[in-house]
Amino acid sequence: MNIDPKLDSVLITPNTAGPLAGISVLITRPVIPASRTAKRLAVLGATPLVYPTILIEPSIEKEQMETVQTSLLNAYAVIFVSPSAVSVTLAGGVKLPHSVKVFAPGLGTAEELNLHGISNIVTPLKSFDSEGLLELPDLQTAHVNGRHILIFRGDSGRELLHDELEHRGAHVEVYATYHRYAPKTPPAGLLELLTTNKINVISIMSSSAVVNLVSLVSAQVRNQILFSLPVYASHKRIKAAAEAQGFLNVIETEPGDKGLITSLLNLRK
Repeated sequence: MNIDPKLDSVLITPNTAGPLAGISVLITRPVIPASRTAKRLAVLGATPLVYPTILIEPSIEKEQMETVQTSLLNAYAVIFVSPSAVSVTLAGGVKLPHSVKVFAPGLGTAEELNLHGISNIVTPLKSFDSEGLLELPDLQTAHVNGRHILIFRGDSGRELLHDELEHRGAHVEVYATYHRYAPKTPPAGLLELLTTNKINVISIMSSSAVVNLVSLVSAQVRNQILFSLPVYASHKRIKAAAEAQGFLNVIETEPGDKGLITSLLNLRK
């Protein structure tokens, strides 16, 4: 694995005999989950190129972690909204009581929890997002009214979970455990890959990721190259965000790595 310390870029040598051989995939996730995506693609023969367009920085202080731990003693449930919320919060030393219900909106977040030794995770059955979580039986009014729920997330995002759970009578605490920001300078390596036609597919798993990607590329490169590349978007909102930015060929996939890989394999059939 070759990692550029300035760009957090990753290049992994692919399995040239795999079913995805010959496909170069630009991965825009934060570097830790992106590295796992890259390894899975490489096993199947794809050439993964990781250029995170969202950078993650922990933002929770030790004193706040102590407050979280105290709040967890009386919590009915915790909700982690992303893999980064899991990794940053649990790396900070937070320990989840065995009695607390653990919710995740998607398979990537659930996988991150598994990697931290947590297996009693509840995820949506169909819509892998906040709306899907709010449809779950254990988060209906009869179960959450008067009870304490903690939400772990980044420092920005939708307020739907917080607002609806409070409407259902829950006492909700939101902890922003990390700060998300875009790279400040255009990554030279990425621009070279674009202008030499070394990228076949772009994987996007966040609306912010696609907005940040576009902001890093000049208008000329966007219009001549970037917007013509196929984008694999892991949610309908992300698909809409990519199309709003100007991408011409956006394919909605199922969530996470599994959805991306399944769609790429279907491309080869």
